[in-house]
Amino acid sequence: MTEDAPLTPQEEDQALAAEMALGLLDGDDLTTATARMADDAEFARTVRDWHERLAGMAENLTPVMAPARARHAIRERLGHASPPLANDPTERRAWWRGPMGAFGGLLGAAALAFLFIMPGQDPTPQPGFQAQLQVQDSEMRVAARLTGREIEIAMEGGTPPADRDLEIWWIKPDGSAPISIGLVPRDGNMRMTLPEGLDPAEDVKIALSDEPLGGSPTGQATGPVVAISDLTRS
Repeated sequence: MTEDAPLTPQEEDQALAAEMALGLLDGDDLTTATARMADDAEFARTVRDWHERLAGMAENLTPVMAPARARHAIRERLGHASPPLANDPTERRAWWRGPMGAFGGLLGAAALAFLFIMPGQDPTPQPGFQAQLQVQDSEMRVAARLTGREIEIAMEGGTPPADRDLEIWWIKPDGSAPISIGLVPRDGNMRMTLPEGLDPAEDVKIALSDEPLGGSPTGQATGPVVAISDLTRS
């Protein structure tokens, strides 16, 4: 049995350049390699060559939307969403989340509008769309509202079972596979910016599917489609 031959200096440079291009270096190794790129034109060219090779490998890959459970977990870590059943629907709301709080919020918004929209200015309204989805054989109702590229999803009636989630799907008119854009919140609203490539239009449909808790694990609907609606101008 023979031992592996040690790398030649040229092979070591190739390996280091590949690790640099892949973003695998950190700490002192990254600092040293970065400094070497600034001083060693040949090494910098090798790193650029690896970047081009890796970019070429990705040219034929088809972008796939991450499963809703992964995106929801990221939003939870960033503080933009709550885990399923994190809020007790029977818990009494604080006063600032009730009608008086909403009224106070409207007053504040009106004051800001008065300050920033001066006479003579004509702000151009963002194009708006909406979809109303009634879940079959259920009291669950979901509203989707779009302003420009911002979408708001709200559960307006009923609640999914404790072990299930409703997942939202964007259906393009070109017949391509539906694209998941998230989970319906169990209470409150979810707001997000539409991913690139999803453009609001009247021939787009919004659908809901019944999925396991956390959403489809595959990136495609695994449960039945329980509601579907066209986008209409609001």
